[in-house]
Amino acid sequence: MPNWCSNRIAFYQEDGETALLEAFYADIQKYMEYIDPETGRHSNWAGHFLESSRIDTESISCRGYFNYCELCTDYVLISMETAWEPIPELYEVMAQKYNLYYVYIAEECGCELYINTDSGGRFFNTRYILNYFEYEYLELDAESENEYGERLRELSEDTKYFDSFEEVMREFEVFGFDVNNLDELNLCLDKFNIKVYEYDFEEEGG
Repeated sequence: MPNWCSNRIAFYQEDGETALLEAFYADIQKYMEYIDPETGRHSNWAGHFLESSRIDTESISCRGYFNYCELCTDYVLISMETAWEPIPELYEVMAQKYNLYYVYIAEECGCELYINTDSGGRFFNTRYILNYFEYEYLELDAESENEYGERLRELSEDTKYFDSFEEVMREFEVFGFDVNNLDELNLCLDKFNIKVYEYDFEEEGG
């Protein structure tokens, strides 16, 4: 059973037009609501896109599912769940078929995998993440609980996303850490058994 990786992919036209995007969106909608002709059941498996394009599903990884698709002003946003990691080879095929470009952001917390290919921040600004954690599992000593317990409870409420290191530091301002970078911050956070992760940047697609 794989860990599931959450992906958001933004497909766009380099010229800023939308005609190709509209056609792409209309076609992708079919795979959001795909009905398997053999079973009559709904299936949002990504492989149906390859099959309809007459591409062998064994030649390109398609271990994933379409969750959501939205036509925005100048891009199409697709949300997918994929096994273990993103599958950019599939995104590349999708983009090439419609002469589009794409960037994506992906996270799989179990493997500590965080990727954002949108280096310019056009669609995805997120640069850092503090995963949801259980406050009760921190096993704080009495001094730490007295001094930091309230803030740690607040931080444990949900996953936190940050667009800059300055935003990260504002979240931890009450701790009074004298740090200059993420490595130094995480050394301070180690005693609480929590960690802030930075997204890796990879080359844009399309």
